[in-house]
Amino acid sequence: MTLWGIAWGYLWNRKFTTFLTILSVALAVALISSVLTLREETRKRFEEEGQAFDLVVGAKGSPLQLVLSSVYFMDNPTGNIPWSVYEQIKNDKEYVQSAYPIALGDNYQGFRIVGTEVTLFQHKWVSPITGEERFPFKLKEGTFFEKPFDAVLGALVARETGLNIGDTFVSSHGFIKLPEMLGGHDHEQHPYTVVGIFDYSNSPFDRAIFTSVNSVWDIHAEHHEEEHGTQEEGDIKYEEWGKDPSSMITSVLVQLQSPALRFQYREMIRESTVAMSATPVEEISKLFEQFLGTAKTVLLAVGYLVVIISALSIMIGLYLAIIQRRRDLAIMRALGASRIEIFGSVLIEALWVTALGILLGYFIGGGISRIVGYYLSQKYGLSITSLIITSEHITSFATVAVVGLLAGIIPAWQAYKRNIARDLMEL
Repeated sequence: MTLWGIAWGYLWNRKFTTFLTILSVALAVALISSVLTLREETRKRFEEEGQAFDLVVGAKGSPLQLVLSSVYFMDNPTGNIPWSVYEQIKNDKEYVQSAYPIALGDNYQGFRIVGTEVTLFQHKWVSPITGEERFPFKLKEGTFFEKPFDAVLGALVARETGLNIGDTFVSSHGFIKLPEMLGGHDHEQHPYTVVGIFDYSNSPFDRAIFTSVNSVWDIHAEHHEEEHGTQEEGDIKYEEWGKDPSSMITSVLVQLQSPALRFQYREMIRESTVAMSATPVEEISKLFEQFLGTAKTVLLAVGYLVVIISALSIMIGLYLAIIQRRRDLAIMRALGASRIEIFGSVLIEALWVTALGILLGYFIGGGISRIVGYYLSQKYGLSITSLIITSEHITSFATVAVVGLLAGIIPAWQAYKRNIARDLMEL
């Protein structure tokens, strides 16, 4: 029998202890693996969506907040900007390839209602991750909106609300649904009608409800009248409010003629309008480096601490096993096994435990990533791959393997230097 077989036989004879040791290694590896997987996959998905538009133009404030609210629908807007800013950007054919208005108004069951133009649904871009063309606005059924209060649902919205083509729903004021005692109320005078449902795109657009900008304007014009009274003669009439160039929108999503124009056009926006602009991919990169990078470091530190504890369990387990089977080792020596072979067999046991722990931990980590990924898909429309291998994974697994082998050196050395004559006398 080879040393590998002998080492495996010894481990199998103490199955329960071996399983607990393997499990301790697996839990450490699972934590490390899931942290690396989730960070890498969320970074890829956020940056992939961040590449969809070169710039986001909106009210002055936090650039990150502007990006999160207008591209990912994850935050409150920084404010509003005049419709004239959108007109100025759209008509700038020298720099701008396409521009789309975004008017964030109300919500339905927590899903954002996004006022925009149908031209947005023709937008596509090339994924920097896969190199494939992304086209997230594919209709699964129905049509795009054509008249006020027509609504097209993202795939997750349709699934979670149960709305179908032809159904109507009433929006709630604000970006989250609040109880009436906290100022929440529904716009029952203007129900929306579902005219289309998008197919899954694994993007934040899956969690949005799309309608015309005029629909958002009309509802809020009426809300303004309810709070401030009917407009006086000579003011802008309610019916004309949505057509007025001074009407407000949340932001403008901009695709430039070339990404190289981003910095230059940002300066032009700053100098020629009351708005500011932000580059989505830059802001998301900063978010990951400044905030999520720290979280990753802390979690990895915890993971490696668990690895050290696991290494101690390997060392203690093997050391006790050496004491228990000193007679077996003495017989092996008497039958011709060298000290080096005894030393090697103990190290192989440590390698078996570590390798199995790494393998099991990788799949447990994949399970954790899948569960968290499901939550991210439901919450933010971001689909992630649960089982990946990156250079960071390989480096981490190699580190765990080295630590596991080092943990086997002390027990192996104890086996190496045992007195064969004394052990045989105890038989």
